[in-house]
Amino acid sequence: MGNFFGNKTGTTQSTLTPRQVLENKYNSSRNNLLLAIAFTLINIVLVLADNYTYFLFSLFVPYILAYTGKYLCGLLPESIYEDEWASTDFLGREVFIVMLVIAFVILALYFLSWIFSKKLRVGWLIFALVFFSIDTLLLVLIQGVSVDGIIDIVFHVWVFVTLINGIRAYFKLKKLPADEVVESVGEAVTKLNGEIISDPTSEGTENI
Repeated sequence: MGNFFGNKTGTTQSTLTPRQVLENKYNSSRNNLLLAIAFTLINIVLVLADNYTYFLFSLFVPYILAYTGKYLCGLLPESIYEDEWASTDFLGREVFIVMLVIAFVILALYFLSWIFSKKLRVGWLIFALVFFSIDTLLLVLIQGVSVDGIIDIVFHVWVFVTLINGIRAYFKLKKLPADEVVESVGEAVTKLNGEIISDPTSEGTENI
């Protein structure tokens, strides 16, 4: 499961160094997290605009808080409630506002995780993984496993796996620097020796 945005540099996997491969995996997990945040924000804005089109690749808890808040407060179209409209005692609008604020706070925490995990701060990525694990668990418990919801579950599994891969890549990166420094020094010395041997000025100096 790779990066949704693809390889922007067009560099093939075979030409990448081990460090670059691991960094790509780490960045891929962050990009997929951002994708989930973006689609969730779009879905919540659509709910606020009374447009109930639902885009996939969305976080479950923030969206369901916004939608359920409108439902419990009687803010959805009457057709959605069917025969329950006249007999239902709806909650006050302030309940919807509280649930919406909670949804945005959760979304903001995901976004902060994405921002602060940029410079290989893996703790924030682990934080996002914990939150996303809870989100996935609640999705399965509340929505269940059905044909209609299978794509959402597959998406959650995909993001979950990429987050784990990103965290694993970070810990593998921690083991690379010492080996790569030795390799880089060796390559530099070899290159320098080659340049000294092939330098025509050195031959002229010897002849003098």
